[in-house]
Amino acid sequence: MISSGLSKKINIICLLLAMAVVLILPRNKEVWYDETVSILCSKGISHDTHTLFANDTLVSSTRLEQLNNLSNVYKATILDNGNSFVYNVKLHYFTLLFGNTIGVYMLFSKLCAIVALLAFSWLCRLVLKDSIFTAVAIALLATDLTFLGMSHEIRAYELGACFVTLAAVFFYKFMYEQEKPAYLFLLGMFSVGAVLSHFLSVYVILVFLGYLVAGKKAGLLKPKNLAAMAVPVLLAAVYFYGAYMGLKYMSEQNHKFHDKAAALPFSTMHVLYRSMAMGAMDFKAVFTAFGEKMIAVIFSFLLVVGLYLMAWRSAAQKDEKKRLNLLFLLGISGTAFLALLCFKSGHYTAMYNRYHSFCVPFASLAVAYALYLIAKSGYTNKLVKACAIVVFLVPSVALFFIAARSKNFAVEYSHTHIAVQIVHENISKIEIPDWDDALLLHALLPTGYKIDYVLNAASPYFALYKNGAVEKVPLERKK
Repeated sequence: MISSGLSKKINIICLLLAMAVVLILPRNKEVWYDETVSILCSKGISHDTHTLFANDTLVSSTRLEQLNNLSNVYKATILDNGNSFVYNVKLHYFTLLFGNTIGVYMLFSKLCAIVALLAFSWLCRLVLKDSIFTAVAIALLATDLTFLGMSHEIRAYELGACFVTLAAVFFYKFMYEQEKPAYLFLLGMFSVGAVLSHFLSVYVILVFLGYLVAGKKAGLLKPKNLAAMAVPVLLAAVYFYGAYMGLKYMSEQNHKFHDKAAALPFSTMHVLYRSMAMGAMDFKAVFTAFGEKMIAVIFSFLLVVGLYLMAWRSAAQKDEKKRLNLLFLLGISGTAFLALLCFKSGHYTAMYNRYHSFCVPFASLAVAYALYLIAKSGYTNKLVKACAIVVFLVPSVALFFIAARSKNFAVEYSHTHIAVQIVHENISKIEIPDWDDALLLHALLPTGYKIDYVLNAASPYFALYKNGAVEKVPLERKK
């Protein structure tokens, strides 16, 4: 057995390595459409802002700079669909402080991932104490392709994951340590922060709520506990009251998705099949990543079921089984919720790995806790214990290294590269094909940078005016 002191050191080293991985990767970065939406919203620019310049052929950067305020960030968020308000506001102030380069936009998500790792380490210590399996849990999370991918995505997923993990810490403390109103208050505040960062994080919050109601019952109705819950509930209510139009736009977007999908076949079995594959990935049975053939999906899914059953059998105490059930339920919450959304909508839009971001930390901890229960039990022999650890840990780490070597970075928006060139060559005038191009380009230039944008709708290029000459630069823009 590894001593407690040595375990602590290994856990800390593993945490530091995980944080380093988040900071170092990826080796390259290109943005895609959804990321441009986040960039623009954080600058107070919505999808219809270009109409302000419908009658103009020349617009100065000073005029565009006036859009960059908190009021417009809120309006842009509502006009998008009301989602990710907290993320947009935080990104707004973060870039005001540190600049508008693509690296800064990405850094915000990286810092959210690092805080999420710190919160996750805290949660692991609550559940696993000083066990070496905290290092296993951290390794499983840090090498998870969804977690790592979202750590450099200019979207709200990592901030939401950070908030739900912090919420889980205080949920655990309230449920299993002491019924302090302060814990309930912090649980509520971080839960609201998660939902206002990304609405889909609600599937984790629903599990917290269900456990609180079932486990604490009348205890929640104590005056101090009611007071602790009142502030977070009120904050959420105020936002959703004001964001009514955003929710309406989201509903309209969903109807459009439904109408487009109506002409396409929809299969219940396909939803179940994809849910099994994605759920297995969350729980580190990652064999489906090497090819989603039926046998790989079934094998991976059965591995997760087998791990749960073996851990259940290995648990020596009732409380251990309760924790095992809680962690597996939190881990599977995303898969179940997203499958239900597919059934309700009649299309597969919810079948994206990134939507699992909020349950991935709990699936990682569930696997580590299951391995911990198996390792310390006398139910299985040493060979079976070793095999269980290897089957879940080694393929996850191997997949991470394979993905980290990928060099496939397609340029979908050339605006990030043009912005670098403008600053490097001190360009003060540029010809653009569309006002949307000017808005995105301006969001990537330093605050206060002086430049004039000239509209030439007939041109497929950016044209940079410099030293009496004009350089035409190809435009890449995908939607």
